[in-house]
Parts: sequence; structure tokens; C-alpha cells
Amino acid sequence: SAFLRPKLGKQYEASCVSFERVLVENKLHGLSPALSEAIQSISRWELVQAALPHVLHCTATLLSNRNKLGHQDKLGVAETKLLHTLHWMLLEAPQDCSNDRFGGDRGSSWGGSSSAFIHQAENQGSPGHPRPGAMNEEEENNRRKFFQNSMATVELFVFLFAPLVHRIKESDLTFRLASGLVIWQPMWEHRQPEVSAFNALVKPIRNIIT
Repeated sequence: SAFLRPKLGKQYEASCVSFERVLVENKLHGLSPALSEAIQSISRWELVQAALPHVLHCTATLLSNRNKLGHQDKLGVAETKLLHTLHWMLLEAPQDCSNDRFGGDRGSSWGGSSSAFIHQAENQGSPGHPRPGAMNEEEENNRRKFFQNSMATVELFVFLFAPLVHRIKESDLTFRLASGLVIWQPMWEHRQPEVSAFNALVKPIRNIIT
């Protein structure tokens, strides 16, 4: 709600810190027991997917108000944290969440409904016992499909940030924000970023008129 006020105050700064701590650093300490339990009831990737549209809206709000906040020359701490969170969600979250699910960390607290799908994909096999190479390829395809964003999320990103792309300057993308250059540089040049987060599986729907 701090981002929806007619005039942004300082309330949004605490939200930016919370976004980074919970989403990026995966720290739930200090949250209310009910919220912590709710977050732990789903997989980490499901949390990222659910939070990404909200983070997109919040980041767009701060960028659109950048001049009013007095951060025209240099990003403030809150904007830096929120952009870092957004960059992580778009660039690194699929790999980190994939490692959590498919790596050695099977006993993680992130054990929601997604784990059932993943274990089913891992253990699924035909009666003919296919070659190990075929199983590895199938498993890799399942991983890639599972850790993709929806088309609606990609559309939301374009809708919100295409008008604001020049509110982000190359001089802003230093230190831990440097990874975001692969997103914003192509957009400055009116190109699609070569980032897996901007790919989505789309199946055409045939409308048959009788």
C-alpha cells in the first residue's frame, strides 16, 4: 500500500528492504507467524512468480516518481534495493530456484505443491525404460518449462517499463545493479533482451466458428 499513496512518503523504503530480504535472501525471520507459514507452504519459485507482478508495479511507481523523490542524478537506497530485487527475479531466480528443487537441497522448507510436480517429472518413465540420455534430456526440458514466466507477466513488464525505460541510466547500473544492463541496454535500443525470463510458452487457441 505504500506505493499506492497519492504522494510517496518514506513508508515505501521499508517495503523495498522486505522485498530484498524475503525474495532474494530467502530470510523469513521477523515476519508474522501466519505470513511465514503461508510462504513456507508453497515452493520458492511459486512465491517469486506471485510476487513478480507486484514488484514490477512498485518499481515502475518509483521510477515514474524518480524526479519528485529527488533521485534524478543518483538512485536512492530504496530504488537500488528494489531494482536489485527485480534484476534477481528476472535473471537469477530461475537458476536459484532450480538448484533448490533439483539440487541436493531436498530437505528445504520450500516444499509446496510444485515439489509434487517436479518429483513426478523426475520419476516418470515408460514401461520400456528409456535410455539415461533420453531421461536426462526430458528432465532438462521439464525444468526449463517449469521455470518460465507466464505470457501475462512478460506483457506486464513491457506495458509498465517501455514508457519508463529512459528513467534508468547506464550510470545507475553499477556494482550489484550491473547485471541489469543485459535487460535495459537492448530496451534502450528498442530490442528484446536476450533473457530467458522474456520467453514464454504460448499455445495458439483455434476459434472455430460454426
